[in-house]
Amino acid sequence: MLNVPKAQFIYLQRPDNGEWLTIGRYQVGSAVGTGSFRYTHNYVHADLPWVIDPVNLPFLTEDDQSAPRYSGLHDVLRDACPDAWGQTLLQREHSLPEGTHQARYLILASNADRWGALAVGTKPTPSIAQTSYPRLQQLPLVARELAALSEQRPALSLGLRRQLIRAAAIGGARPKATLRDDEGQYWLVKPRISSDITDIPALEHFAQQWGAASGLHFASTLLHTIKEGHSAVSVLRYDRVGERRLMCVSTASLLQTEYPDNLGQTDLWSYPRLADALRIIGAPEEDRRELFGRMVFNAICGNDDDHVRNHAIVYKHEQRRWRLTPAFDVVPNPVETPRKLTLQLSNGRFDISRSAVLADADRFGFSSSEEAANYLDMLMVQVTNGFDQVAHWLEHDGQQMLRTRMTQNVALLAAISKHDI
Repeated sequence: MLNVPKAQFIYLQRPDNGEWLTIGRYQVGSAVGTGSFRYTHNYVHADLPWVIDPVNLPFLTEDDQSAPRYSGLHDVLRDACPDAWGQTLLQREHSLPEGTHQARYLILASNADRWGALAVGTKPTPSIAQTSYPRLQQLPLVARELAALSEQRPALSLGLRRQLIRAAAIGGARPKATLRDDEGQYWLVKPRISSDITDIPALEHFAQQWGAASGLHFASTLLHTIKEGHSAVSVLRYDRVGERRLMCVSTASLLQTEYPDNLGQTDLWSYPRLADALRIIGAPEEDRRELFGRMVFNAICGNDDDHVRNHAIVYKHEQRRWRLTPAFDVVPNPVETPRKLTLQLSNGRFDISRSAVLADADRFGFSSSEEAANYLDMLMVQVTNGFDQVAHWLEHDGQQMLRTRMTQNVALLAAISKHDI
């Protein structure tokens, strides 16, 4: 038994005025591994333009639409579920067994902290519980409580522990929590944990700053040094503008594949395919160029954790279209220099090389191979110069390791190989 309500109502915060409305209903199917979603009659006939997933649920129809992945849960609803960290907390809180259906996590996760602009409930009328978020000034306390949670130690603050568990709706594998600053902005905080072999928060902050210094659109971050040797990185949430939540869809959904890859479909994990998807949903050409730049940056810095849930799109109401989100979760491999990425750089090619980067450059909006090659060469200069601007965020050994890696990978991207002849 899935132990989930027969029907779950899906709510959306309107992009135009912030009101919540019921837009659809998800239902677990009677057959194992099936489920269906339908937009409500009122929503379909309200003459509103917003679909919640431009690829998998692109039409405002009252017909049932089945889910081909995630054992019957629709992609965009899977996006609204917690990932590894949130699932771990919910498993402990509700004594859930391994292999619990994602639909169970969908209904148990708190709407208050859910990614994007969707919420879920068992009633036809939206009821969105509000929560008081810890303030950014409380970050040291939150970081220590998250570390205790991760290590399954007793609560340091029972009230804070309960608050963190109630907000277990955000994706990702690392312990994290949302904090609010004095300006009303929301930050996702990720502390260093005991299993880290190096200062991962500092490494992530450095990489995010490096990407921005290279002229790319990376999410804003802050690095915090905490007593007792702890550190934490806070990342500005791109799915929130004050109290307004923004619709988001993961790249896994755009590429119609699962993460983790339970279907053996990593052949669908591809930067060029993502560029195609951006074009099809109406994102501007500059987003495809930006994606190309991020692919190159990941190759240079050695971020081989560039999987399909570490890229996403967000709906910009003022532009009336979907856009690529700021880059997030960019962390260079701290152990070894990878020779390939997780997403294909071109058709069938995962290897870090000039030929792999340029083979499908036309799909990123370049008019000619010469234009793409010139852009690549310019970008490598920007990334190299950007490193020097932000290297101070790393200890000496980290600087040396990543500078050596950058030099080696820039050489690979500058080299003419037999594939180019």
